[in-house]
Amino acid sequence: MTDTGKEWTVADCNIPGLVAGICLIALPFLGYWWSVRFGDGAFALDVSPFMLGMYGFGKEFFSPLIAAVNTAVIITIVFFGALLFVGSVLRCSRHYRQQSDRLVGMAANKPLWLVALFLISIVISGFGIEYTLRENGIAVSLPVVVGDAVGTIHASGTTVHIPVSMSLNTAFWYAVVFAIIAVYAGIYQKKQYYHRSEEKDLPKGDESLEPKAA
Repeated sequence: MTDTGKEWTVADCNIPGLVAGICLIALPFLGYWWSVRFGDGAFALDVSPFMLGMYGFGKEFFSPLIAAVNTAVIITIVFFGALLFVGSVLRCSRHYRQQSDRLVGMAANKPLWLVALFLISIVISGFGIEYTLRENGIAVSLPVVVGDAVGTIHASGTTVHIPVSMSLNTAFWYAVVFAIIAVYAGIYQKKQYYHRSEEKDLPKGDESLEPKAA
């Protein structure tokens, strides 16, 4: 019997995992996921798990703490993307099967959790923005995550209308697609593989012991 424990079979590679791994490494650099606009450029908010942009009246606001948190998230998601990629490659070898399963299992569901937590965060942020505006005398009922609204300010007998717009950007939908591919990579990882090598290693019967035809 031939020892094929360290043979690498490209056909057994986790292709969805390779694709998802590359996509996750690129994901932090695709842009903002969610945008909020107040008035005609009066104030703008661009958000993703990896970066935050706040602009008001021509000025950009910067928070070192938020920037540090964003950097930590970038490093984390790139790390999981690398784990998914490496684990998918190791699936080509029976010798590294346990390591492959472990790495893919660690990383496959992380993008889905990231998208889910982001959605929860922006919903909470939307309610927070609405509450803050009302506390400052701007009456507005904001949409949930996506949509348009108009805020009103009553001052000195004058009513001022402020348009508000919320939108999910293209980068968010990329993240959703990447998360789905990563989840599928985890499912694909559990499919039976190496059966071809195992069948090839099975010893054949000794033909000399078979009864000869009379």
